[in-house]
Amino acid sequence: MHTKPIIEIRKLKEVNIEGGIVFDGFHGIGLTSTITIGCFINSLKTELVGILDSTLFPPISVIYNTKPNFPARIYANEEKKLAFFVSEAILESSAYRQIAHTILNWSNYNKCKTIISVAGREIEKEDRTKKEPSLYVISNSPIIMKELNDIGILSLKNGTVNGIPGILLNESNWKNIDVVVFVVDVISGVPDFRAAANVAQVVSKIVPEAYCEIKPLIKEAENIEKNLKMVRSQTSNKFKERMYR
Repeated sequence: MHTKPIIEIRKLKEVNIEGGIVFDGFHGIGLTSTITIGCFINSLKTELVGILDSTLFPPISVIYNTKPNFPARIYANEEKKLAFFVSEAILESSAYRQIAHTILNWSNYNKCKTIISVAGREIEKEDRTKKEPSLYVISNSPIIMKELNDIGILSLKNGTVNGIPGILLNESNWKNIDVVVFVVDVISGVPDFRAAANVAQVVSKIVPEAYCEIKPLIKEAENIEKNLKMVRSQTSNKFKERMYR
């Protein structure tokens, strides 16, 4: 009989973030969630408080500044009552449900009030006609929805939210916790730093404690877009269609 794989949280430090906010930074389309959460982690004074381990995760070590790291980690800023789940690993969809429940259970255990996640909606670069990516929001909390609508963020009226963000939304009322998901247009096939910067700016408006240094993200976005333009101009139409379909 096969046992169902579980996710183990190895606690490195006890934290008090009661009433705080938890961010989901697991890998998604355009890497938007991972890039956004990485920006918060690097811009704020955070510390590694736990790691996630499971046979669901690939057997890799992520190296930062010559230090090995597990592919899924939890950072926190106790003073600002913020916690961040982050992972760069590409996971099988079969892992999404367990990851979402792990985030929900950890948030409830630590008496947090809100979980914020990001879902990418894939588009081709040519479809982005505006300077900024289109951004929508959906939440189980009418109060949060009104607050975001009041600052100009449109509600997602119809559509789907896939992956971990979708499961977080579905389980939010059952787990008695507010979940907010930002749905943002991301460029097909590349890490979308501009979309991540757009999300980070909006999050900072409703969570002033969550600071992100935007300029490096925008600079990286411009570099990627220039490289894409150069690649496209140097390839045949047939090759372009195959690469960017």
